Amino acid sequence: RQVHGDIDLLFREATTVNEPFLDLISAVVAGIGSTDGRGGNQIGRTRSGTEEFSGESGERAGIALKRGPIKKPARALQKLVRLYGRDVAMLTDLVRCTVLAEDLRQVEALMATLEARSVVGLAGAANTSDGEEMFRITAIKNRFDESYDDNKSGGYRDLSLSVEVGWVMLDGMVSFERVRDWESLQCQRHICEIQVHLRSQHAQITEGLHKRYVELRNQYNG
Repeated sequence: RQVHGDIDLLFREATTVNEPFLDLISAVVAGIGSTDGRGGNQIGRTRSGTEEFSGESGERAGIALKRGPIKKPARALQKLVRLYGRDVAMLTDLVRCTVLAEDLRQVEALMATLEARSVVGLAGAANTSDGEEMFRITAIKNRFDESYDDNKSGGYRDLSLSVEVGWVMLDGMVSFERVRDWESLQCQRHICEIQVHLRSQHAQITEGLHKRYVELRNQYNG
């Protein structure tokens, strides 16, 4: 859940943090395949709203980030009514991105890298002791799991992570801060979504599978 239920504020936050968040994840993806799994990437400040990005980035070892815009208000309102009982704080995918992987090994490498940089769950217990975690993982949906019934999604499989980030604005720039500093710096916080696809299946999605998934989703959700 987001830290508040003000839909107008959520969209303002999403507009501010979308491109900087994509830059942040691009740096993570670019580090996949490095010797330590963390890539030695520096998490820095990103000027908000000054550039537009498209296409894929971080193409290293066959893994790539596909950038996208924030979720359209009409679709957000649809989910709000159909799925969330009008609970605005449940909208955790206004900011989202897609990571394309060649195989499950790359998916595992991405997960390992994100987990090394994250605290997990609302309690905020860190996975490592260095205190450098930049994300809080709040939810994971693993449709790659063998136990998942893909008939529910028209054959659509992916891995979806909800990750919270905290930032302050410094000289017109978004500065992402470590989780341990969120309270002391009075950071703004927002939960974003990372979807991870196998590249081969993503090609099928672009050829019509996603349309089938949307139709089934609408049937299930009424």
